[in-house]
Amino acid sequence: MASFDPRPYLLVNQVQPYAWGTRGEDAFIPRLLGMEPEPGMPYAELWMGAHPNAPSHVVLDGARVSLRELIAQHPREILGRAVAEQFSQLPFLFKVLSTAESLSIQAHPTKEQARRLHARDPEHYPDDNHKPELAVALDSLTALMGFKPFSGILETLERYPELADFVGREIAGRAKSAEHAAPQQQKALLRELYATLVERSVACEEELVQATGLLAERLRALADGMREEERLFLDLRKKYSGADVGLFTVFLLNLVHLEEGQGVFIDADIPHAYLKGNIVECMANSDNVVRAGLTQKFKDVETLVDILTYEMGPPPLIEADPAAADVVYPTPAPEFRVSRLRMEPGQTRAESTGGGPQILLATRGDGRICWDGGQTAFCRGESFLIPAILEAFELEAQAPAEVFSVRVLLS
Repeated sequence: MASFDPRPYLLVNQVQPYAWGTRGEDAFIPRLLGMEPEPGMPYAELWMGAHPNAPSHVVLDGARVSLRELIAQHPREILGRAVAEQFSQLPFLFKVLSTAESLSIQAHPTKEQARRLHARDPEHYPDDNHKPELAVALDSLTALMGFKPFSGILETLERYPELADFVGREIAGRAKSAEHAAPQQQKALLRELYATLVERSVACEEELVQATGLLAERLRALADGMREEERLFLDLRKKYSGADVGLFTVFLLNLVHLEEGQGVFIDADIPHAYLKGNIVECMANSDNVVRAGLTQKFKDVETLVDILTYEMGPPPLIEADPAAADVVYPTPAPEFRVSRLRMEPGQTRAESTGGGPQILLATRGDGRICWDGGQTAFCRGESFLIPAILEAFELEAQAPAEVFSVRVLLS
C-alpha cells in the first residue's frame, strides 16, 4: 500500500439537487462555490464527508479518488487510532443547506430504532446509524422544531376548531381539561392527539381535505390579521394536497427563527422541518429520515408516531457572540464538534488535529493552510480534509476570513 502524505486534502464535493433548494440568482451554494448556477436547477445540499450516497473526492496524481475509498486504504492515517477503532469510518457528515421552501416534517431515529428500521426496510432506511444534527445559520433560518408547550397545544385547538373537529371533540376536550395535569399525563394526551390526527389523515382523506379547506377559507378572510404560521399554512396548501397531514401539524410545532451565527441541536425523535434559510449542518454519518408530511416522498407516519418523544417546548438555541473570533457549538453527540473561526487579514492561528480527522470549510475570505513541509491556499467555498496524521497546522488569513471546523469529540 502506498504511503499517505500528511497534508491537507482539497475536497471535491457533490451537490444534491432536491426540489426544495434555491435556484438561479437566489441559489446560495453556487455563490459560495463561485460558480454559475444551471438554469432551473435546485441547489439544496452540499455534502462534505464519506457517506456512500454522495462521498467527497480528493485529487491524487491527477485522478479523483473517493474519500470513502481513501479512508478504507488509510484508516489509521486519516481517522486516527481512536476514531478508527470506535467508528471504523468518518463518523460525521458535514453539509451546506440552502432552503427556498419547506422540507418534509421529519424526525431521525435513535441508534436502536435505526437498526430495526434498516433491517425491516433498507430501501427507505439505508443506514443502521442514528442522525443527531446541528444547524448553524449562515444568514438566517426559519424552521418548525418540536411540539409547542401544552398551553400552546390547547391554544391551537381553541383557535383552529377545524383541527379540533377533525381529531374529535372528545379528545380535544380531554386535553383542555388536562391544562394543569402532570407533565406525563399531558405528554400522553399529546401523543394520543397526534396519533389520532395521523391515523384519521390516512383513513379519512376526504374529511381532511374538507377540514383544511374550511380553515384555509376562514384564514383568507382574516387578511392582514393572520399570524405567521397561518400564512405558512396557506402557502403550503398551494403546493401540497389538502390531504397532507403536515398542513395541520404546522400548528402543533414551534415556529423558530435563527439569526446569523445561532445554532440549534436536534436530537433523535424530535419532529422538525426547515422552511427557509442558508445553514451549515453537521450530523452523524447517516441519511435516515422518518417523514410524516409536507412531502411527495415516502411517508412513514406510523413509525413517526411511534418513535417521537413528545417532549414539548422550543429547542434551546446555541448563541454565538457576533464579535467572538472563536465559537464552539456544543452538542451531546460524540461524532462531531463544530467551531466557527473568524480571522482578520494577517492573523494566524495554530491548530491541532488532536489525533482525529477534521474538515474545514471556508465560508468567507481567503488565506493559507501551512504545515511543516508545505502550504496551500484556500478561498471562499473550498473545503479540506485534515487527516489525523497531520498533528499540527496553521491557518493564515489574507482577507477577513470565516472558517467552520468539524472534528470528532475525542474523550
